[in-house]
Amino acid sequence: MLCDNIGRKKAILLTDLIFILGAVILLFAHNIFTVLVGRVVVGVAVSLSGIADVSYLHEISPVEWRGAIVSCNEACISLGFFISYLAGYYISLNYPENGWRIMFFLSSVIALIQFIGMLFMPESPVWLKEKEKGRDQEENVYIPENPVRLNNKIRNQEEDASNSTNYQNAAPAVSENPELYQQDSFGEFAKTESSMMRKKSKITLKNLGFQSKITIRAFFSQISLYYRQTIIAVFLSVIQQFCGHPNVLNFAPEIFSQLGFISDEASLGSTLLLGAFKFIVTCLIIWKIEYLGRRFLLILGMIVISISLLFLTVAFASNNMDEMSAANRYIALAGVFGVAIGYAGSFGPLTWLLVSELFPAVIRGRALGFSTIITYLSASIVSYTFLSGQVMFGSYVPFAVYFTLNTVSIFFVIVAVPDTGGKNPLEIENEMKTMRWWRKEKKNELLGNVSSNHGRIT
Repeated sequence: MLCDNIGRKKAILLTDLIFILGAVILLFAHNIFTVLVGRVVVGVAVSLSGIADVSYLHEISPVEWRGAIVSCNEACISLGFFISYLAGYYISLNYPENGWRIMFFLSSVIALIQFIGMLFMPESPVWLKEKEKGRDQEENVYIPENPVRLNNKIRNQEEDASNSTNYQNAAPAVSENPELYQQDSFGEFAKTESSMMRKKSKITLKNLGFQSKITIRAFFSQISLYYRQTIIAVFLSVIQQFCGHPNVLNFAPEIFSQLGFISDEASLGSTLLLGAFKFIVTCLIIWKIEYLGRRFLLILGMIVISISLLFLTVAFASNNMDEMSAANRYIALAGVFGVAIGYAGSFGPLTWLLVSELFPAVIRGRALGFSTIITYLSASIVSYTFLSGQVMFGSYVPFAVYFTLNTVSIFFVIVAVPDTGGKNPLEIENEMKTMRWWRKEKKNELLGNVSSNHGRIT
């Protein structure tokens, strides 16, 4: 709600200030309670950052480069993991007593650089346009900057009246329920007030668009209009955690130790190599994402993850890890790297890109925030059950569970998740209605309406 209320740029600037505050608290922490406070503050910044950054990148990107530009966010996350591993290793060797203070404080340097850079960036022109459209019935509403002029500034274009319609590729005519949609000058679509909508949900243009105070109640009223997109967003947020990738990454040293890499140096070397592979694969995805397509990459990456989880399940099926054969160790090692590579080619760059493209700008920030909440709840469950699950049920069981969930999810993607590349939210919604999963759901809905109408006639 904060991102949709105050704007993408201000939300990013606020994120940087919160990061700096959290880093300073950690630098001068004198007890465990202060450390936890600092970590909570940084956690708030992380959450806001994931929402504001993706929204901003999506809305300043030309449609033909949107996938690559938004995916840069995940590439930088992968690079951040890699750099943090290197920095943590170096600092722990040279500053064994208080090195953790330095490590935590380093994030403030990155945040300060971004804060200064964002001061020279304009606000999202799409957000400003939606804000203007949603408040057109309110009095004394001040729009500080012209969206079209900002759009031209970002693209280094000459200011021209024709540019107001060239922000993204021209959208096709609306053929289904045209009264429900209104196309803005930037190629974004938002549902607008209509007699059909008023009868259905009693939602007005004001609480559907940007308003002085966006409430949780208004959000759930809006999200109900995009229930197909919401189901897909929740699915992606959950399965990207339950595919097991967070545990493979976070518990990589523990896994490598179980595989026989006893020394800290060997475990760290494998972890650094893992981070490097993730970054390289993410960069390759950025390069080819518009050519290969979101849906193809998502399915391909999930298949790689399933095969890799199967390798881990087989390798860890031995009851006595001390007697794991050399062949099984290499199979497990291939599984660890396969999960990381598959994730970097699918869920990593695509989850937030797909969510941002499924929803129009009028609700994009809150949709990303809702997905983030689901993601972190899922991550907590996955992280807290991994080691205990190995102890209680066997070292291979968690990997077997992840394999089953991810494999079943591949079939859902095939029948229910459209390719969002180069499309506006209306085109995506119309395409979803033609997919096998939603055709069945739509048929049931129509049958229910016929039955209801027949009852009223009787």
